Amino acid sequence: MSKEKGLTVISTLKRARDLFPDQVVVSEGRKIRYEELYKDVERISNSFQKLGVKKGDVIGVAEWNTVRFVELLYAAAMTGAVIYPVNVRLPPEQVIYTTKHSDCGFLFSSSDFEPFALKSGLPAHRLVMLDGTSAMNYRSLLAESAESHVEVNEDAEYSILYTSGTTGLPKGVVYTNKKVVLGAMSIVHQLGLFRTPAKIQSDDVIMPLIPFFHLWAWGSAFHATYLGSKYVLGGRFSPEKAVETIISEGVTWINAVPTMVHELMRTTRAEELRGLKVLIGGSPVPKGLASAMEKIGIRYSTIYGGTDMLATAIGLETAGRKEVGASLHPVPFVEVAVVKPDGTRATSGEMGELYIRAPWLPSGYHKDPQRTSASFTHAGWFRTGDVARLEEDNGIQILDRLKDVVKSGGEWIPTSVLESVISEVEGVDLVAIIGKEDPKWGERPVAVVKAHGEGVRERIELHLSKEVQKGRILKWWVPERFAFVDEIPVTSVGKIDKKALREKYSGP
Repeated sequence: MSKEKGLTVISTLKRARDLFPDQVVVSEGRKIRYEELYKDVERISNSFQKLGVKKGDVIGVAEWNTVRFVELLYAAAMTGAVIYPVNVRLPPEQVIYTTKHSDCGFLFSSSDFEPFALKSGLPAHRLVMLDGTSAMNYRSLLAESAESHVEVNEDAEYSILYTSGTTGLPKGVVYTNKKVVLGAMSIVHQLGLFRTPAKIQSDDVIMPLIPFFHLWAWGSAFHATYLGSKYVLGGRFSPEKAVETIISEGVTWINAVPTMVHELMRTTRAEELRGLKVLIGGSPVPKGLASAMEKIGIRYSTIYGGTDMLATAIGLETAGRKEVGASLHPVPFVEVAVVKPDGTRATSGEMGELYIRAPWLPSGYHKDPQRTSASFTHAGWFRTGDVARLEEDNGIQILDRLKDVVKSGGEWIPTSVLESVISEVEGVDLVAIIGKEDPKWGERPVAVVKAHGEGVRERIELHLSKEVQKGRILKWWVPERFAFVDEIPVTSVGKIDKKALREKYSGP
């Protein structure tokens, strides 16, 4: 049995065991009580001795959202191991790269990812299959009874995560127990103590659609145990299956990226999601999607963060809704600054790069001093690479990625604003704005549109013309080229893949 000192991840599960022993986690047709879950985690942690897992060793997990993953999240904390949730949506060569770069010494994999597991380079005795009939399988871990005695400190490393790798190779960041707990609790406190549409409380039924490889499903497993909430896991994401599970299990709160919510809204039972609360982030929420959610009666809050900074801002209801998305407000203990290209601080209404400072920021990128020095300042600020505007109420509005913003005639065109306006047009399913090389202006915007029905382009042009007259957008922002496509590519975490679109449409 481990001994914990300070703010450790396992302390949230202990709280659930002691205060909410009969509350359940639902996964793959099973219901397991928190008291039983804790005992399983103890057995798995103890059985790590047999595998040779020691304090500080890195264990990789390639799995969908299941209770097995939750058990391993907590068993790693109890053992003092460093858990590496494998981003299974990355290209195969990047998955192999991150596995080696993380110094992964043991791999737990579902049968869906067995080909990758076999190519990981790890010997057979360091591979554990989470399902199937392999000799080294997960069920054997649950049967172990030997005890281990490990002391885990809040400053001990708990997890290594990797960015999605949209520009160059993925970057690794390491978080300690204390930083994970602080980051996760900041979300609960912002959503639970302040006026937010996606309010979260102990009587909510929580279901993450965000995969565990992305910030541990935005920390939802830690939220559920801290609150003592029923926790529902749906495995691999499928919109039809997710809606069915939400309805059958009485789910009241989910997290998701906009593309996931868009897919939920197109299912035949979408109307039955009335009253659902959604924490949504990863990319700006298009106005069309926001209107569709409000029409059905889905309440949502936007969240901002990333692999290398965790969650840093969530929209508050008291600030009111903006014309193009909600204003975001720092979660407790986060400092923000908007810095203009000349290095000076922006004032209300001005745009610049967003800088973040928080007690849970990592110290830098794993084994990458060059990119660390480019992103983390000596004063403790993290340069997010996002373009933001400072609001009158000291909130912020995220407008674009620096690498995505269209630079035309020396001025910035925030693509998220254009995308949101175009998404309001009937027949538009998804839209992405990218910059195309232009000999006169440097870049001009191109709209890549997934749509259905006839006459969509004409409706878009008419709508943009009206919005220019209203002053909502500027005339020189309006795209001169439209590309209508059957599908728009997305990244491993469900965001629109603008890198792939630029490769195809941004040339001269």
